[in-house]
Amino acid sequence: MTTVTVVAPPQGPVRHFAGWVADSTPRGAAVLNVGGGCNASGDFPRIRRRAASLVVVDPSARVEANSEADERFQLPLEVFSLAHANRFDVAFAVFVMEHVADPVEFTEAAARVLKPGGVFMALTINQWHYFGLATWATSRLGLDEWLLRRVRNPEEVGEYHVHTEYRINSIRSISRHLEHAGFSEVEFRMWDLPRAYEPYLPERLTGLATVWSRSAYRLGRPNLMGHLSFKAVLGN
Repeated sequence: MTTVTVVAPPQGPVRHFAGWVADSTPRGAAVLNVGGGCNASGDFPRIRRRAASLVVVDPSARVEANSEADERFQLPLEVFSLAHANRFDVAFAVFVMEHVADPVEFTEAAARVLKPGGVFMALTINQWHYFGLATWATSRLGLDEWLLRRVRNPEEVGEYHVHTEYRINSIRSISRHLEHAGFSEVEFRMWDLPRAYEPYLPERLTGLATVWSRSAYRLGRPNLMGHLSFKAVLGN
């Protein structure tokens, strides 16, 4: 079963999402942060307080700098899952889905690490938003890093930018792959936040972000929202 809800734009997308994860985490749970790296997306104190153990897995060596984790593994989720099946109650990923090259292997690995009835949650960019479409196109053309260096601090891009794929970044594609991996329920929450996309637009086009957002909310069209988050429950 899939449900989709449009929500008001939060002040802080990551903090808002982390609150949802915390509310979905039983006290004393084993929690896995997928792609946690070096806390680049922020700290998650509410999740940390509810979790008996917090494990971080990331293919980057930056995972060793994660200050919240009880355990750190420099591995892709797909490899990590083989030795850690049925271990976690909750797994979550913040701005990771857009980097997934093989959605089938990734979602199957997410299901593998969870106990029956476990929850997988993620926050990412919606592929069908103008920002997602532009990123998808520049990624396919091999221009993503070149373009980023012209709108963002080049040093920051060099340190943190990871190639994007946008192969599992829509309601439809996520639902399909999660169902195939054994998840029985998926709840989507969508929102749009113009100030999150404006830094990537040419100055003369920044007004587009607000016009788009107002139109998407007025029409009630979740597929036009820039941010996509979901909660998926693994079948028993």
